[in-house]
Amino acid sequence: MNFKFPKDFLFGCASSSYQIESGCNEDGKGENVNEHYHTHFPEKFCGGNPAFAADFYHRYRSDILDMKELGLKAFRFSISWSRIFPKNPTDVNQAGIDYYDDMINALVEANIVPMFDLWHSDLPYWVIEMGGVVNPDFVQWFGTYAKLCFEKFGDRVKFWSTINEPSINVMASYAHAANAPFLKDMDLAIKACHNAILAHYNALRIYKSMNLPGKIGAVIHVEPTYSRSMDPKDQIAADRRFAFYAGWWLDPMLKGHYPEILADHEYIMSKLPEGYAEDLQKNFVKADFIGVNYYNPTHTKYSDTDPMGYENYKPEDLDVDSYGFVYYPQGLFDVAMYFKETYPGTHIMITENGIGREKWGNFEEERKDEYRVRYMREHLREVNRALQAGADIGGYFCWSIMDTNEGYAGGYRFIFGLVQVDFETKERFRRDSWYYYQKVIAEGMVD
Repeated sequence: MNFKFPKDFLFGCASSSYQIESGCNEDGKGENVNEHYHTHFPEKFCGGNPAFAADFYHRYRSDILDMKELGLKAFRFSISWSRIFPKNPTDVNQAGIDYYDDMINALVEANIVPMFDLWHSDLPYWVIEMGGVVNPDFVQWFGTYAKLCFEKFGDRVKFWSTINEPSINVMASYAHAANAPFLKDMDLAIKACHNAILAHYNALRIYKSMNLPGKIGAVIHVEPTYSRSMDPKDQIAADRRFAFYAGWWLDPMLKGHYPEILADHEYIMSKLPEGYAEDLQKNFVKADFIGVNYYNPTHTKYSDTDPMGYENYKPEDLDVDSYGFVYYPQGLFDVAMYFKETYPGTHIMITENGIGREKWGNFEEERKDEYRVRYMREHLREVNRALQAGADIGGYFCWSIMDTNEGYAGGYRFIFGLVQVDFETKERFRRDSWYYYQKVIAEGMVD
């Protein structure tokens, strides 16, 4: 099979401000939720103090030169909301604007297409103090922030994402205590999710009213969900699990309503605010594209005890990496085909795909990452297969350009980067996967 990619295909890498930037207390930046909770509740973190990250804040120009040598066509990053609005919804920090302005200029100078997330894991702490995403005013706060970013950077940023992985950054934060503000309240979670979708619509409406030259959408963590058996109960359970985890965001962003398969699910639908359907219809703006973050599939079976009606399990015959992800490249092909069939005409980007391994203590040996080369090769083959089958995929972004802070559960234990970072000295070292990806990009094909 010929694994050649189209000439305009965007081979990229991704990361986020919270995970590699550092510079937490510099140049007027405000406190974000991660910084606040790490200070006050360090037991919730796996050593993931953001102040010790890769120092991209000071090294971005040299890092971007390295990206240029790698051959990157695009770089996906995020703006830290608390650098732009550090104290409240209205006070603007010019130093934060200047920083991102120069970073974007450096990318453009390197002929690298910028793709930016507005919200990637690091809400300003003042949002939580003022009621969090549950507060209906959140929609306006987010719109004010988005509008300023579009005004300042929209002439050069070609792709915008409103929110990264809302299933994790909203639902898991309010329903499962997995992220800040660490709540376990499904009523609040559903309200927060609904507000996040309305905030997404608001940002899209603002962007489109400004007649800017780029595209805007959102980045969704998509796990193809496979049922345990052909039993109708198992299959419905799998469909509902997918609908609640991914379709909960995709259907409103692409169709203007919540998934129809959940319409009779009283546990969920009763928690939505009154008039929710009219809210969606009245405010709906269709996303220009969807960014797909793919790491692993989910396997599900029917449960008569869980209020959602399903229970996840991991098949024994599939490999699991040390981060906990099931290794299943074909799932990426299945996701692309799902978009082709369910949301015809929707342009997608594979905005994250990568493998993390727990550090084993030999710094030099950790640069020999044949496991990551194998992972990239197999997943890029599936992307190519999907392209040849008619999927509309514009790019592939490896996670991550360099080693990251993986947040509450991962901290600095896991290595995801093509570039190895010594977090004590901030020195960078290229891994074998860096050279492999350089070859893929230069040849425009995967072996």
